[in-house]
Amino acid sequence: MPELELKSVSYQYRGNRRNVLNQVSCAFERGEVTAVIGPSGSGKTTLLSLMAGLDEPTGGSMWVHGENMEKMDLDAYRRQKASVIFQAFQLFPRLTVLENVCYPMELNGISAREAKQHAAKNLEAVGIGEEKFKRFPSRLSGGEQQRVAIARALSSGAGILLADEPTGNLDGENSRNIVSLLTELAHKNDYCVIIVTHDMAIAEAADKVYRMEDGVLTLREKGAL
Repeated sequence: MPELELKSVSYQYRGNRRNVLNQVSCAFERGEVTAVIGPSGSGKTTLLSLMAGLDEPTGGSMWVHGENMEKMDLDAYRRQKASVIFQAFQLFPRLTVLENVCYPMELNGISAREAKQHAAKNLEAVGIGEEKFKRFPSRLSGGEQQRVAIARALSSGAGILLADEPTGNLDGENSRNIVSLLTELAHKNDYCVIIVTHDMAIAEAADKVYRMEDGVLTLREKGAL
């Protein structure tokens, strides 16, 4: 059973009859990295917003491990089932590295002590050592900030990781490291990783690739990207 599935999903902005997404059907599995590529304005960001539960489709249906999202509490969905990793990191500037990673767990009612223990493990898992736990995000490199953002996403316990251009603000080496980390999370830890990107290196590394163009999503063969 797919971890996340879209069935004939369409989306229109209010007051606009044109479909931003047009009859999109796709499935995403645990243990896989899926890339969604396509030009700017093609509908990729809208698709990500729907999968993140930040908006609702105007047609079709979305399913999370067999459960219709229409019947779900979307606030709980975002806290517990799907986490977004942003291009611009979106870390809280006045919270330390450790506090940033604790935040999703505290929202889910985990005690501060237990949250710190789990946060430390998640930070170490993404290559952030204890000596950086008390730093503020501004004292980290871009690559380190993205690793902290990934650790924060893991802290929610969500099985779906949605990454929005996760390498967009990084240099080549850090980009490769982040792609490697996300791939490892899927293949070794059974996460469902979905990456919306312009970066063809990510597409080449992905297990499955969809292309979005004018609101239409098509599955692409790896050799025909």
